[in-house]
Amino acid sequence: MKYLLDAETVIAAVKGRLPVVLRLGQLKPDDVAVSVISRLEVEAALRSQAQRNNQHGVLLKSWFDTVRLLDFDAACTQQAGALSAYLHQAKSPLPPFELLIAATAMARQLVLVSPRKALFNQVPQLDCENWMVA
Repeated sequence: MKYLLDAETVIAAVKGRLPVVLRLGQLKPDDVAVSVISRLEVEAALRSQAQRNNQHGVLLKSWFDTVRLLDFDAACTQQAGALSAYLHQAKSPLPPFELLIAATAMARQLVLVSPRKALFNQVPQLDCENWMVA
C-alpha cells in the first residue's frame, strides 16, 4: 500500500509521536507521500508560530526534503469536482483543504493517513487510516 499523509500526521512524525514514527519505520520511502496542500497547511502553521516552533520548523524543512511531494494535477481537480458535488448533494461537505487532500488520495489511489478519520468516513471509496493511535 502507498500512503498520503495529511498535515497533522506530518507534524506528529516530526514531533516524534511514537505510533506514527513506528509505522513510518515499517515502510519504504516510496510508499509515503505528502500533498502540496498538506505542505501549505504545515508552512502556514509554521509561519503563524515562527518563534515557538523554530526547532520543529528546521526539522520539517529537512523532512520535506526526503518525502515525495505530490502536485494537485488535472486528475485531482476532476476528482475534487466530483467529490464536492457528491458531498454537497449529500449535505455533508468537507472543509476546502480536506476536500482537496481526499481528492488527491482518491485520484492517485492512495490511503489517506489522518487523525480525523471520522471526518473522512463520509467520503465513499476513500481508504483512511489513523496512525496516531497505537
